[in-house]
Order: sequence, then structure tokens, then C-alpha cells
Amino acid sequence: MPAPRRLLTTACVAALALVGPLGGSLSQASAPEGPRPVPAPQADLIRMGKGSGTFCLTPAATRALAREHVRLNALRPARTTGTHERRCVTTPITGGSFNRAVNKGEMHFDGGFEFTRGGRYLRVDHLKADFATGRISGDVRGARPARTAFLAFTVDRKQVRVSSGKVTARIAFTLTNQGAASFKSAFGAAPVRAGEQLFEGTGSAEVRLPHPSHTLRPARAALDIQQ
Repeated sequence: MPAPRRLLTTACVAALALVGPLGGSLSQASAPEGPRPVPAPQADLIRMGKGSGTFCLTPAATRALAREHVRLNALRPARTTGTHERRCVTTPITGGSFNRAVNKGEMHFDGGFEFTRGGRYLRVDHLKADFATGRISGDVRGARPARTAFLAFTVDRKQVRVSSGKVTARIAFTLTNQGAASFKSAFGAAPVRAGEQLFEGTGSAEVRLPHPSHTLRPARAALDIQQ
């Protein structure tokens, strides 16, 4: 084979050797991607609409506050309810969400409650219940700290029912360490010790159940959240 022809053949082989890997890379880049893994869906949440929650003093807390001449009142738009012997505060529920296990989500209230004695006061409003931590926090005035986890609660799912577009529940609220510290800052003493029950709570609110079409429709059948 003449030298020019051998040189041409060698150049073609070298070019093919270079183009081969490049062509493979290009073909891989232009090939359609395979199916991507779909992230696991998050647990559907039950949406809450408007409702109301009532905080009633326990008999022990009522007696302790009476001894200290401390009175429970409501902060608008909440209102004072109950009786003279057992005062309560009923607050509007403005919305929230929770899962079936009632250990995730939150609920928001409007207004709050106030404890007064003479010119001293302890006001707690802008309440938010956090189901993951089991705490109700609020803005505190008349004592420190300014924002605190004032109450603690544990949800007994046997006391919660979702039916006919509404959730109803009964919950016991205990005083937290921060809540007791707020009482001591305002009045020198707390009506109950930290960890002891301050309020007996009841509440109800509208609910909307998650729907496969990603729309929210009012609940019609009963939903057993104890499952």
C-alpha cells in the first residue's frame, strides 16, 4: 500500500476511535430519561374551619384563684361563659389542620383569657395549639416571658370525634413551667403547680377531609381517627 494511502487509512481509524466515545456520550445525552422515583406522599391532613373552644377552670384552680382574689375574664372576641361557681372562657377557633393520629398539625384561636387582681393582670392571647408538641402558646402581657408555651395537653383519641363535617373533642389542659412562672411574675403564686390541670377544655370546629382529586369537600360520613 502506498504511503499516502496508509496515512489516510490510519487517520480514518483514529477519527473513528475518537468519534466512538463521543457518539456514545451524545446518544446517552439525547436518550429519554427513565422514570424518576416518585416521592412518598405526605399523610393527608384534616382541615379545620371555624369553631369554638371553651376553657373551664377546674374546681381546684377555682378555689385557689378565689383565695388569692384573682378573677378569670375573657379577651375579645372571646367571651366569658360558665357560671359564677365555675368560670369559663369560650374562644373562636379560626382554623388549623391535624392528621388521623392527632399528633401533627396545629389549631389557631382568636382572643384569649385574662386573670386580674386589683391593678395587676395576666393576659394570654393569640393562642396556638401545636399537636406535635402538645402545647398551647400565646402572647403574654403583664408578666414574663412575652411569648410562652402556657398550657400543655395530651389528646385522648377516644375523646375526639369527626362526623357530619365537624370535629368535637374534650381535652384536659395542664399548666406548664412557663405558665406557672407567668402567674408567679404577675401575682406571686400560681393557682396550681406546673403539671397540674388548670382547665377542662371542650371544642368543636368545621372540618374538611382530603379528597383524591386534591379538592377539599365537607365530611359527611363519620371518620374514626382511632384507627
